[in-house]
Amino acid sequence: MMITQIENTPDGYVVGIYLRDEYGMGHWHRLRNFGDSEGDAKAFRDIDLPELTDVKITALIRQYDHCTVYRRAGKNRYIKQESL
Repeated sequence: MMITQIENTPDGYVVGIYLRDEYGMGHWHRLRNFGDSEGDAKAFRDIDLPELTDVKITALIRQYDHCTVYRRAGKNRYIKQESL
């Protein structure tokens, strides 16, 4: 079971995921910032995220930058907006 959240931060709506490390300790990881678009954040969390592989999720965690905002352009399609 995947545990996810949408966090309303000063930078925007951020989708996060809860993962356990090799020692069993759980940590929240941010994946994507959707700025003021709560609908895009919900679509990513509910539609696209469940289909991502562990490798892709790990890549999103590594690439996360709170200043980069994305807009959803369709299923599994995102457009990077100007940085904050």
